[in-house]
Amino acid sequence: MSPRYVLILAEDPTSRTDRVRLIAERTGLQPVFSRGQISALANPACACIPVADAGCILGSLFRRHGPAEPLTALRKEDALAIAKSNGQALFGAYWGGYVAAIATGEHTSLLRDPSATFPCYYACATGFALFASDAELLAACGVASMVDVEEIGRQIFRAFVPSPATALRGVHELLAGFALRFPSGMAIQQAWWSPWDHVSNAGAAPGEAAERLARIVGHSVQSWASTRHRLLLSVSGGLDSSIVAACLAKGGRDLVCLTMFTDDAAGDERPFARAVCDHLGLRLIERPYSLEDIDITEPLAAHLPRPRDRTQALAYERVNLEVAAELGADGFVTGNGGDNVFGYSQSAAPIADRYLVEGVGEGLFRSLRDVCRQTGCSIFDALGQAWRLAHQSPRHRVRPNALLLHPDFVRGLGADELRHPWLDPPAGALPGTTAHISSVLRVQPILEAARGYHWPVLSPLVSQPVIETCLAVPSWEWRAGGRDRSLARRAFAAELPPLILNRRVKGTPGRFAAQLLDHFRGPIRDRLLGGRLAERGIIDAAAIGQLLAGERPVPDLQRVRILELVNAEAWMEHWCARRTAELAQWDIRDLFDGRPGLAAGPIP
Repeated sequence: MSPRYVLILAEDPTSRTDRVRLIAERTGLQPVFSRGQISALANPACACIPVADAGCILGSLFRRHGPAEPLTALRKEDALAIAKSNGQALFGAYWGGYVAAIATGEHTSLLRDPSATFPCYYACATGFALFASDAELLAACGVASMVDVEEIGRQIFRAFVPSPATALRGVHELLAGFALRFPSGMAIQQAWWSPWDHVSNAGAAPGEAAERLARIVGHSVQSWASTRHRLLLSVSGGLDSSIVAACLAKGGRDLVCLTMFTDDAAGDERPFARAVCDHLGLRLIERPYSLEDIDITEPLAAHLPRPRDRTQALAYERVNLEVAAELGADGFVTGNGGDNVFGYSQSAAPIADRYLVEGVGEGLFRSLRDVCRQTGCSIFDALGQAWRLAHQSPRHRVRPNALLLHPDFVRGLGADELRHPWLDPPAGALPGTTAHISSVLRVQPILEAARGYHWPVLSPLVSQPVIETCLAVPSWEWRAGGRDRSLARRAFAAELPPLILNRRVKGTPGRFAAQLLDHFRGPIRDRLLGGRLAERGIIDAAAIGQLLAGERPVPDLQRVRILELVNAEAWMEHWCARRTAELAQWDIRDLFDGRPGLAAGPIP
């Protein structure tokens, strides 16, 4: 099972015993901690580590320098240091996937680790707040589940920039690396960890940097693997999943690999997956994508408070769950986030960075050559883009995605939709670094997977030590030799076969997505044109109607957006049906004195 928890903060703890009992009855979770303002309930898969009498840590916690295994308890002096710092000491001496509640005096700090691998959603009212691992638990605790259709449109426009807002009114997400202060500071999330504190423009020698990267990645992968007994690894034969496979094989973990394929060359990566598994001595299971696994009315990750992924992923998720059940696996592991942390880029930013740091010299010309070799662009194009990047604001401009959204809806949005403290660079920041941090940030909303409701999905490459190590590498070192993710390739050169190390193309299940859209074209058109997003003027119904008319092929980008919208409609249908059921049951609900739940949050 996956870790699940509910954490209760209450100014007046006198009625907490009854509330905890009722929450336990409704959720099946068991009380694991109770002190002062803080109470926590969790299932057996969710560890709870007391921090003396000050609070608790829920999730997986690893010591920064120590064995590759999770902590089950803290030494007295360590607990006191964490409590004294309001929890901020966790970011330096520890890492993992966790949420911590630490009380100091009249206030309690609630913080989330920087990796975004352990979810935290919350709802609050005067003097009372609930935090939980998923929206289903909040709903079971009496938080009303009213869908915010406009927020779904804003989320689609936002292009994966994380936001505290969710698509359920009154339900918010505590952002990774951020904290809240209860009860007085619940309206503003504060950034307690910043990627900018770990940036370096000097870097170590390439050999030393590669050795450090291999060691940190290996330790992080082994640490996460120690929390499970048997893992199912999704492999594509790409660099990132292959690195995770190499680390797990080296550690002797109980591991089986799964690759999925389509009926065209771009989506059939079996030769690469076989190469890495044969090299590492790992078992590989091969399964095709199938339209029989698709139900366009079924939402992905319905337990989350916002739509997640595209309808085509139903086939991927279903096969993963089936294979895991066949194998008796108790966890999934992926290479998700590898492109982001390993500095994957197609821009000329490394040239600009090197110019700004070193000026004109041999290093600059090497980086110019590397970028041209990797991207295939001309020297003049690379120099032109690099010059513009070097002489403009270092703030990375995230491009919103307004594709197939209604123009009137888009006109009502603004730059605030794309704001996040990590995207505000300090003085002297380099354009390549800002782009790197933006990339790390924008992987966070896609880490939670539908299958994670059943078994945890581990993404070790976005672990805090890996992120910090990669940010300390100058952007041009990721492009050395004209290869993307160059330092990662060098770090694992002895572990992987040449076919993987030298691979330059990425696979895609685009052919399957096109088949899906053609097969369900009529029902998809009807659902979108008659759906809630069209009714509220969020999507451009006329444009979508034209795209889906007849049998003309739908271009790739539009197809991706349409399948995203189909899943959003299915997600809304699920939660609106749930809301109707809730309203029919309010007369028997007694968790909050028998009164109906409010869209603004639970009733205190």
